Amino acid sequence: MYVPLGSIERIETDVLIAHSSGDKFDISPLLAMPVRARLKVVVTSGIGLPKGTAKFAPDSTYVCSNFMRKQVARMFPSVANDMFVSYYGVNSWNWPNVFSPKRNAQKLIYSSHPSKGFEVAREVTRELRRHDERFMLQCYGGNKLWGGIDEPPPSEPGIFYGGLINQRNLAAQYKRCGFMMQLQTRPEPFGITVAEAMAAGCLVVASPVGSFTELIQHGDNGFLVEGDPADAGTVRRAVELIRSVSERPDLMRNIRRKAASSPFNWGTIAKVWESHLEWLMDGKKAQPLQADWARCAECDGVSLVLADGYHCTSCGHFGRQCRA
Repeated sequence: MYVPLGSIERIETDVLIAHSSGDKFDISPLLAMPVRARLKVVVTSGIGLPKGTAKFAPDSTYVCSNFMRKQVARMFPSVANDMFVSYYGVNSWNWPNVFSPKRNAQKLIYSSHPSKGFEVAREVTRELRRHDERFMLQCYGGNKLWGGIDEPPPSEPGIFYGGLINQRNLAAQYKRCGFMMQLQTRPEPFGITVAEAMAAGCLVVASPVGSFTELIQHGDNGFLVEGDPADAGTVRRAVELIRSVSERPDLMRNIRRKAASSPFNWGTIAKVWESHLEWLMDGKKAQPLQADWARCAECDGVSLVLADGYHCTSCGHFGRQCRA
């Protein structure tokens, strides 16, 4: 049930979750009214914490990747010991078993704001088409994605611009494409489009920045291309990789299968939140969730064993595997 903040005079609840996408936003309006909550959590999906976080005094700070955990801990040491990593989930319609159109190994897709590598995706496609005109690029998103004015690029052979489309239609496009382009310099906090493309069996070709190195294991469930995306050498390596892989249907099927099994669905993430919140509210005495044998891969601390994997109770590191 959605209730506008301005229509209430006080908040009384078991768990109060304040969510923001970064430090340009302010959660102080929550504090302008009486608040009674057994547990308070801040969820940040951008690098940094929203203004007012210190006064809000959360019991835990949820971040969307280990990369984010390190960034936030460096910027805000006061929350370093109370962070919890929770990946984003993927909706059910993203997986191929819901709708499985014929896939074209020579079709690429870019679906994001232009600042995340749109020009590079077009340049890679141009180079691919110099060798094989069957290659093409479908582009979605655009400036309108972040509230700007849509500015379609000039028309050119093999590159098609679709602008903003709804999520179900975007998922269907992922399932029609062989590769997703995400060559960028921006350190991505998580990269929900990458997870959605992987679930759809679209092979992601990304830069090793931000959380991408957590989501993608090169050559196993996707590909990471080193180097500045604007550099001709990086473009050349991406082109050679895509040409090589597209000529091996058996390899594409194997990586596609592993990619589709990598993201979590939202049901799994809901179970993770439920378990962790209960652990916090129980004064961290919910011992069945803790496992002394599940040691953190980074600090050797004791981990919580939850539906998605292992969460260190000391440094907050998340891993799908642990140090036994």
